[in-house]
Amino acid sequence: MVDRATDNPDSRTAQRLADGADDGGAGDDGARCQQDPDTPSHLSSRLLSRGEMQLLPRRVSRWLNLPTFVEVYDVRVFRMKKNYLWQAGVAAIVMLGVLLLVDSVADAVLAAGLGSSAVIAFVHPHSKSAALRRLVGGHLHGLVIGVVASWLLFHSGWPVSITMSNWAADVVAAIALGVVILVMSVTDTEHPPAAATGLGFTLESLDWTVIILFAAGVLLLAISKVLFRGALRDLN
Repeated sequence: MVDRATDNPDSRTAQRLADGADDGGAGDDGARCQQDPDTPSHLSSRLLSRGEMQLLPRRVSRWLNLPTFVEVYDVRVFRMKKNYLWQAGVAAIVMLGVLLLVDSVADAVLAAGLGSSAVIAFVHPHSKSAALRRLVGGHLHGLVIGVVASWLLFHSGWPVSITMSNWAADVVAAIALGVVILVMSVTDTEHPPAAATGLGFTLESLDWTVIILFAAGVLLLAISKVLFRGALRDLN
């Protein structure tokens, strides 16, 4: 027997509404939301309950093959607000200590790399990249490889001096980055911010003060993560 439900205009209308509408409230309010999913009450309810906002009219989104709603914030902030606030606060305090070390030698690239590590450690503390093996190991590999590359550029007496040819620095820095990625992958210490460590040391003349202070900054991040590991939660 042929199912003619899809030929019924009422069925097609109901299906279109079901495709675009979410669960409405109880009673008449819920019915109105289901009948017209673009009403202000429905949109505001979705923003509060799911953190999603409609950027374009529904028909325009479908015509452009774009999602109708886009997530603008994580609704878990309402039930985890204490974690959000104190983990951001701890990250800021720890980063202040790191900056007092690294920024004192005015190395913005290295400071930015450690800042990225702080974000990973306190926003995604249970991710693979935040593991101590990767946090410390990744930066250690970037440090060693960057120091070797810096020595080749600035202290080895290379025939092609960095002052004579800027492209030499670009080539060596690119190679150093590739080596950092390879070594981290082989040793299972992948930590994306460590790429900035390799580049930062490659493009600067060797300074033992910078090396020691940077290592202290990494150690400070690692100790902070160990001290607070029992209270840290993934924030998204």
